[in-house]
Amino acid sequence: MKQATVFLAAVVSMSGLVMAADTVKRDFQSDTAGAPPAGFEFARTGNGSEGKWVVRVEKGADKNLVLVQESPDPTDSRFPLAVLKDGAYKDVTLSVRARSLSGEVDQAFGLVWRYQDADNYYITRCNANEDNCTIYHTVKGNRRSFLNQGVKVAKNTWHTMKLEATGDHFVVWYDGNKVLDAKDETFKDAGKVGLWTKADSVIEFDDLTVEGR
Repeated sequence: MKQATVFLAAVVSMSGLVMAADTVKRDFQSDTAGAPPAGFEFARTGNGSEGKWVVRVEKGADKNLVLVQESPDPTDSRFPLAVLKDGAYKDVTLSVRARSLSGEVDQAFGLVWRYQDADNYYITRCNANEDNCTIYHTVKGNRRSFLNQGVKVAKNTWHTMKLEATGDHFVVWYDGNKVLDAKDETFKDAGKVGLWTKADSVIEFDDLTVEGR
């Protein structure tokens, strides 16, 4: 019995290490330019047309491939999503680089976690038209913010976003600075993770990293 207990503890420990090392990195370099990226599913919260998520050569670059949401549909209540098909996470660290190229209604980019479906998930986003970063929960298609911070979000400039979700505690970094620190208990179960835009925001994304814990 003692040997079995020791063996079980070792298996649990090994399992914990595997989970801690559960990291996904997507830089889109192995994807095909002009086509949607492999491993993603696409959805839309709200109204308007579906998003158009396509791998393109980075604007102004020669080779680097990035993921672009390039549909300019100006419907204000339109939120295109690109969600990784595989993996469900409760405690997770997400990071991405993003650049806002255009948008009259909005120029917003964000990270999604604990995604249950297109109407239920958490999202943190930064907005170049409003110069702020915000955390929301979207419940039954209705988006509600629970923390907001003013920051300068320069247009046509690469920025970094990082989210750390641990239980009901969420911390967001923007360009290396902690900008949001909040708690919320709306979604307690594991869910998928992904990327988000709003209305006519044309956004480039690169270097998406997912670290499950």
